[in-house]
Amino acid sequence: MNTECVSVEGLSVSYLSPTGRVDALRNVSFKLYDGELVTIVGPSGCGKTTLLNAIAGLLNFRKDVLMSGKIFVKNPKSIGYVFQRDALLPWRTVIENVTLGLEVRKFPEEKRKKVALDLLKMVGLEGYENKYPHELSAGMRQRVALARAIAYDPEFILMDEPLGLLDAQTRMALQDEILRIHMKTRKTILMVTHDIAEAIILGSRVLVMNSRPGSVKSEYVVKLPKPRSALGSRLDPEFNRLYRLILDDLKEDMRMGQLDLL
Repeated sequence: MNTECVSVEGLSVSYLSPTGRVDALRNVSFKLYDGELVTIVGPSGCGKTTLLNAIAGLLNFRKDVLMSGKIFVKNPKSIGYVFQRDALLPWRTVIENVTLGLEVRKFPEEKRKKVALDLLKMVGLEGYENKYPHELSAGMRQRVALARAIAYDPEFILMDEPLGLLDAQTRMALQDEILRIHMKTRKTILMVTHDIAEAIILGSRVLVMNSRPGSVKSEYVVKLPKPRSALGSRLDPEFNRLYRLILDDLKEDMRMGQLDLL
């Protein structure tokens, strides 16, 4: 049996403000195992980003946050995080952005450069190492962000709608990129998305959250054959079956614009 990488048990999170208390999550429980890529879908405002931030430990020292429950991460010092916006530093070149985490961890310069160049080649950006973020397309910047997140070899990667701001064609290309990176590295990944199709194509399991305060209402095991692709997997009958089930599951929580249905 695979080793448990992440466990969330009975997690509840509330935010305190001058206007009152907002309950973001209530009694969230699930587990991730080594090498899994698990996706999360749910309506806007259901606490998906709050969940990732809680797992990453970003809420631990906030005085305006109340938390209860248990979060276990096998190696909490080995977490990568890819945000919806690429968050690249505009004054640093592509290779300098990729090596940022390695610099913080005092890796030797020669080692940093080798790791970064290998990763840029892996994500299809060989030859762009000396460009600046403003010289790249949105899809290219997100590829840099992916390379940066895995540069220091984290055991576990959180992804918060990393493809949500991209056009459909670029989004599908990056879906294939994530599948390829996961197949090669076997990193444990927890990815939030609003796109049901994306959740099915990428995930070995799909967790469905209900509206705020969010909790995991359902779990679907994805049995699409591998290797998968953003286009080819959509043609499989299993994709259509899961899509209908998840869509029906979400209907009671759906509002216009909260989920991408294509």
